[in-house]
Amino acid sequence: MSENTNKKLSAEELYAFSDEMGMMISSGVSVIQGITLMLDESEGGEEKELLQQMENEIAMTGSLANAVEKADVFPVYFVDMIKMGEQTGNLDSVLTSLASHYSREMAISAAIKSAIGYPLLMVAMMLVIIVVMVTEIMPIFERVFIQLGSKMDGVSGGLLAVGSFLHNNGLILVVILAIIVIGIVVIARNKAARDKVISFLYKRKSFKSIYDKIATSRFASAMAMTLSSGMDVMQAIDVSGRIVDAPGFDEKLEKCKDSFAMNMDIGRAFSESGIFGGLYGRMAVLGAKTGNMESVLEKVANTYQEEADNEINDIIAVVEPTLIIILSIIVGLILLSVMLPLLNIMSGMI
Repeated sequence: MSENTNKKLSAEELYAFSDEMGMMISSGVSVIQGITLMLDESEGGEEKELLQQMENEIAMTGSLANAVEKADVFPVYFVDMIKMGEQTGNLDSVLTSLASHYSREMAISAAIKSAIGYPLLMVAMMLVIIVVMVTEIMPIFERVFIQLGSKMDGVSGGLLAVGSFLHNNGLILVVILAIIVIGIVVIARNKAARDKVISFLYKRKSFKSIYDKIATSRFASAMAMTLSSGMDVMQAIDVSGRIVDAPGFDEKLEKCKDSFAMNMDIGRAFSESGIFGGLYGRMAVLGAKTGNMESVLEKVANTYQEEADNEINDIIAVVEPTLIIILSIIVGLILLSVMLPLLNIMSGMI
């Protein structure tokens, strides 16, 4: 676990902290002893500074919630759950639930990175191959044409000109690529820009389906944890809603709260608000009636995550061969633009 005063801890770091502290407290180790053990095992640097700060705060107040809140690197949701765990005396189970929650968050992040990263890698490889062909291979064919008393024109001549430009102005290409990379980083870190990109992609049916499933999985997982920790329903909805950042989800949350306030039936509120649809809405209703809402929510969270993973894998399964076909066509056209004129020249010499 590492700490940065300007950045919240990552899902991996939150998982590691929750998992270790949960296991130690479940084994009868006190909070202060647990932090001390983690401090002894730390590798130094920012991680040690954070744990030392938390140890000092716990020594003064006796509260893990105060320590994580004052550290200012834990999400508000995490702080709220630790407070609830201390108030209800279920800190060990809350930490264990948090570990499970952030384990699911890590799986979701890995799926998203795979869906985005693999196509980008394929596109980058395509561009590298094309650049190498027009800058290194085309000049070789040009020399062959010159030796045969001809020259490259038409499509092949245009590609040769492009290759010569890239070869002579490589710095410009590097600058353009750097600008593109910086732009992507800025968009990724700027919430307003990121929201605009998400809003644009959300209009695409496949992306909307995946994003909605991921959002619902996160909400269901958070609701299962908050309800099992003893938090009242309205507070649980508010706290769980904080970790969901999806277009239109806030409206569903408001409908859910209104429905629950009117009927005092959380399962029906989930179904009527559209948070859980179809089979999952009926499962929520049955879960509320049978008193198994937490386990139902866990099943719903896992199912939505699995469906999102499957849809992501389906997209990758389509994108991979498509990109390979596109690359093959481009490379084939480049070679044909050279080979056909070359064959004509050679046939005329026979």
